[in-house]
Order: sequence, then structure tokens, then C-alpha cells
Amino acid sequence: MEMPQLGKSIRARRHAIKKTLVQVATETGLTAGFISQLERGQTSPSITSLVVIAKALGVAIGDLIKQPVQLRPDTYHSQRQPYSVASGRVKYERLSTVFPGSQVHSVKFTMPSGYKSEMVSHEGDEMIFVLSGQVGYTVGKDSYVLNVGDSLHFDANIPHSIESLPHENQVAEVIWVGTVALFDGPQSPASQEQEREQLLSRGTEFS
Repeated sequence: MEMPQLGKSIRARRHAIKKTLVQVATETGLTAGFISQLERGQTSPSITSLVVIAKALGVAIGDLIKQPVQLRPDTYHSQRQPYSVASGRVKYERLSTVFPGSQVHSVKFTMPSGYKSEMVSHEGDEMIFVLSGQVGYTVGKDSYVLNVGDSLHFDANIPHSIESLPHENQVAEVIWVGTVALFDGPQSPASQEQEREQLLSRGTEFS
């Protein structure tokens, strides 16, 4: 979903459930100004911000953004489909599946140098591992500079943001792992079988 359409969908849903910008901001921990810019198509959210927005609006994240399907437990570099949120600057690659009782979600972030996310907070744990470039992380009042091979694990209820610091690589790549639900829950067996048939007909692991 492109940025203007995502913003329109969020605004339409907010109006439908009769919530103000301030109410959504309070429930998500984001600023009313940021949500207003998002609704007007002037900015794009990080994927974790979109999760908390979806929760405040009472919809699944899949109602706001189409993400690659991952039915199998294994993923391969040559087959993963990069995607972004509303034409945003960050590219994501889905690494995890969802099954009954699963609690961990994982994606790979690729961020251009100079990118900085909005501050967000959400339930659960969050951990990142830096693959390339240099990353700045703010967690509450603490700031961290992470290089290749470094990691950070923290309580995601604390407001936090990530930044791709200037680096000769021009991009930073990280593995993100968290317990907040980035992907919708398990599908019914019938839905899974239908997805498998569609995927097999396309010759790829993803829709």
C-alpha cells in the first residue's frame, strides 16, 4: 500500500471508530503530529509503529499493509521478497513464520544512511544484531552506538528509536527480533492450503 493510500485508510478507520488524533496518539505512544502527517501522506511509519497503530484502530496489521507470506520455517536469501511500509526508506525481509503458540517475530532491516525512525513503544522484548554499517539506538534516556557484530536487547515498553549513522557502506543492515506481533496469526488449514496452491503456481515461497 502506497503512502497516501495507507494514510487515507488509517484516517478512515479512525473516523469510523470515532477516535481523535490525540486518543490514537495516547494509545500508541506516538505524537499526534506524527499521526497527522501519516494520515496526510507526508511520512511513513516504521513497521513496529504500524503494529501499535493497527492495535489502536482495532484492525490487523494485514488490513493496513500487505506483507510476504511465510508458511515454512526456513527462509533463503535468494527467495526472500524485500518490502517497505508505504514506500518508506527502510526495506524489510521477513524471517519468521507464525504457528500456534509462537511468540517471536523477526525481520531484516536495510536502512539508508541518515534514516531515523520515530520514537515508539510497545509491549514485549526487542533485540537487534548489526550485520553491516553503524546503528544508533535510543532507549529511554540511554543512547547506544552499535557496529557490525554488536547487539542490543531491551524492554520495548520503553520509548525507543533506531538510526542509520553515516558510514562508508551507505546503508545499515540489522536483524530485528521481538515479541510484538509483526505478522498476523496462524491461518486456518483451509487458508494455508489455498496459500500453498497459489505459491506453488507462482514458483516462489511468497505471495
